[in-house]
Amino acid sequence: MRKFFNWFLSAFAILFAIPSFFILISWNALPGETLYGVKTGLEDLALAVTIRTPIASAFSLNFTERRFDEANRLLSKKGSTVGYTLLVAEARETQTIIVDQQDSQKAQELVTKIEEYQARIEEKKLAIAVQPTAILPPQKEIVTTVPTPTPPTSVQTTAPVVTGDKTPIPSPTPAPSAETVIEDLEETNQELEQIKEELKRDLPPSASEKAGEEEGEKRREEEERHEKDKPRKD
Repeated sequence: MRKFFNWFLSAFAILFAIPSFFILISWNALPGETLYGVKTGLEDLALAVTIRTPIASAFSLNFTERRFDEANRLLSKKGSTVGYTLLVAEARETQTIIVDQQDSQKAQELVTKIEEYQARIEEKKLAIAVQPTAILPPQKEIVTTVPTPTPPTSVQTTAPVVTGDKTPIPSPTPAPSAETVIEDLEETNQELEQIKEELKRDLPPSASEKAGEEEGEKRREEEERHEKDKPRKD
């Protein structure tokens, strides 16, 4: 029995060590990198297992935070705004899960996060407009080579003519301009604003928010009564 128990513990440890290993090696992967698919695949698995529980909305909120971090790093590293497109897609998925579960508390958390993202994105837009190199990586030149043309000859030789000389031709990389990046960031903020407004429209305020609103209303009524009861000066 003890031998079986030890075997079971070993199998259990191995079973959980494998996904843990993939989580660790893919943790810092960015869109376009080989391990990024492993990273998002593990996230999809976590959501599939917990989709009908409140944990799913918590997981999805965490994944939205990851997309925002990835978007910022990808912009600084490669000058790409693809990460912000993925951020919006993740926020949309989180919105769907929260609305399906009618989780007003998580909805407020997502709204708060979106407002933080929007503020940070506005800061990046301003920084890029003032000094693009402070945010975007320097553009590199790609050097391509073409074979030097061989002059025609009327002499037939049995051996092929070998031409090893190549002329370098510099060409700019297709990296987006600062103006394009700013436009993409503005579009991201607009889409995030739409998600935020839809959340406020589709979900009622939480119990704590209702209590706060009621308390504020009572306070205003008391202040109005107090103002009315004040003796008027002639």
